[in-house]
Amino acid sequence: MIKPLIHSMAVCPDMTRTYPKITHGKGIYLYDTNGKRYLDGSSGSSSVSNIGHGREEMVEVMADQISKITVLPTHAFNSDVVEGYLQRLTEFAPEGFTKAWTVMSGTEAVENAIKLALQYHQLRGDNSRFKIISRWKTYHGNSVFTLDVGGMKARRGLYDKWLHNFPHISAAYSYRKPADLSEEEYTQELLEEFENAIVKTGPETVAAFIAEPVIAAALGAVPPPKNYFKGIKYICEKYGILFISDEILSGFGRTGENFGINNFGITPDIIASGKGISGGYFPLSAVIASEKVVQPLIDTKSAFLGGHTFACNPMGARVGNQVLDIMEREQLVARSKFMGKLFKQKLETLYEFDIVGDVRGVGLQCGIELVQDKVTKAPFPSEMKLSKKIGEKAIEKGVVLYPGSGSVDGKAGDHILVTPPLTINEEQLDEIVDVMRDCLKEVVSESKKLTV
Repeated sequence: MIKPLIHSMAVCPDMTRTYPKITHGKGIYLYDTNGKRYLDGSSGSSSVSNIGHGREEMVEVMADQISKITVLPTHAFNSDVVEGYLQRLTEFAPEGFTKAWTVMSGTEAVENAIKLALQYHQLRGDNSRFKIISRWKTYHGNSVFTLDVGGMKARRGLYDKWLHNFPHISAAYSYRKPADLSEEEYTQELLEEFENAIVKTGPETVAAFIAEPVIAAALGAVPPPKNYFKGIKYICEKYGILFISDEILSGFGRTGENFGINNFGITPDIIASGKGISGGYFPLSAVIASEKVVQPLIDTKSAFLGGHTFACNPMGARVGNQVLDIMEREQLVARSKFMGKLFKQKLETLYEFDIVGDVRGVGLQCGIELVQDKVTKAPFPSEMKLSKKIGEKAIEKGVVLYPGSGSVDGKAGDHILVTPPLTINEEQLDEIVDVMRDCLKEVVSESKKLTV
């Protein structure tokens, strides 16, 4: 137990375990107090350290900005570094995005994106619109409000009495679609479910739909079926509903595009982004809005009713700007696409194990799902904590993965998300896969119920 720590689901969650203490990081590796090296295959928790650890140029830029100014009385002043970075964010976003706003965490970005959607409707006189439709088995933040919007039952449970229970629909999860449905039929069924949910709850009450382009931590890198998001966007426009793309994990090159939604042929109305936006060098996230969404604020000369002490601060802007410089100079978005395809091919060799049911992902947002039976796709009993066991074994062997559970029913179901820094090379990809293979061999041999 770490005596002064409030252990959480995300920070040293096991009170009975002694955690290695990291002294520093360099490139894609972390080093502990004993000198042991770990390949950071999760890029923090998770998809944060896109540009790698220990970059000297980041130290120099941060030191320079600290010597100047780190926080402003934003009610009274602006700065060139902030204004320039916000402009750059809009240029990094899809065409038609014209304004941006920064905060400190992914949860804040999602919550403020939703606030912006609500204000958009109210300024247009649509005061009845307040509901947010999202999907089960997805995650959109850890405030009570964003847990209400999200669909991770394990994280929602404690707060049931505080939740208003906005409408939720099924996740687009092709691996677990009904066996008798083709991919096209499955997509159509999902779209019909979405439209039926809108009609049932009242179209005039729905402000926005929110989705991760590739479902990340909650399911382990699940992309949608073909034309799914095109259909979702069509239905949103039909009923006057805004589309919010939650790019906290999938943005900033992680999926081989600037933003994950770029892979699927549509343009959202609002983007919430975080994690890789700063490479982990400073707490930073952003809301980026389309011209359509901000026009009512401009027309009515209304201020966005969001506000945080560290919103739009110069330090975050300077760090974010330098990360974009590195991404452009090293072509990390294109690198993610190329290395991601290669990584997926290497991960697919793990199908040799009967317990590997699915290998999936887009770019360097990859994952595997573990099953007890490849034919029935039956999950392992949740009490086995199989993915956690593999994650712990991998750390012992020097590779950090991001284990997850609850992918089937909120409790049962094991998956592993793998999101290494975008700077990774092929030899390092092999290092991850080799360790995963060794871990799978061990858990198979340790269980009398499993066979290779």
